Amino acid sequence: MSSRAHVGVLPAEKVLDQCGIFCSHSVLERVEVYLELLEKWKRKINLTGIKSRHEILVKLFAESFLGAALLRKEDGPILDVGSGAGFPGMALKVFRPELGVYLLEPRKKRGSFLSTVSRELGLIGVEVICKRLEDCRPEDFPVSPKTLTCRAVGGLGNRIEQCLGILDDIEKLVLFTSRVRGAQQMQDFSGIDWGEQIEIPWSQQRVVICGRRRSYCST
Repeated sequence: MSSRAHVGVLPAEKVLDQCGIFCSHSVLERVEVYLELLEKWKRKINLTGIKSRHEILVKLFAESFLGAALLRKEDGPILDVGSGAGFPGMALKVFRPELGVYLLEPRKKRGSFLSTVSRELGLIGVEVICKRLEDCRPEDFPVSPKTLTCRAVGGLGNRIEQCLGILDDIEKLVLFTSRVRGAQQMQDFSGIDWGEQIEIPWSQQRVVICGRRRSYCST
């Protein structure tokens, strides 16, 4: 991997440090390459509405890396639903390379981007699945995922319900959402024991919430 110098912008390390996210040299190298790929591909397809490098680091990478600290090795494999440009799923993998990750993204161009990122970063244990969640079957996952992750934009409740209906081995949920939406989801799903909302320190509205499927809470 290699990275170019970007003129007139804060280095990834400095921005992440300001968020209280401290990364190894190898993680920072991968972040730099990831940023370059985002810049290159967004000229062709709509990957994210967030434009500046600084905002991408703060709103996407730092948030995903904060959530990565909530996962244990035994929480894998992870199923990231609606991966888009790879947040949080691919970013979780960058920060925690020991975790296996399924990236579920129905749009083929975005799926091609995710496959390119995985290849260019030399990541092992990433599988991109270009399907809608409702079209998935347990056999689509060679090793059944144990954790569901999702960066909520809309329709989060339906995604959770569909996923839990398809995959019996999902034990844990890690949702990246707003404070208001998170509170609503915690009320709507009686079969999930939710922990407290973890506020994103550099955001006024964003939170991470973790839940555990009630049938697994005694194990």
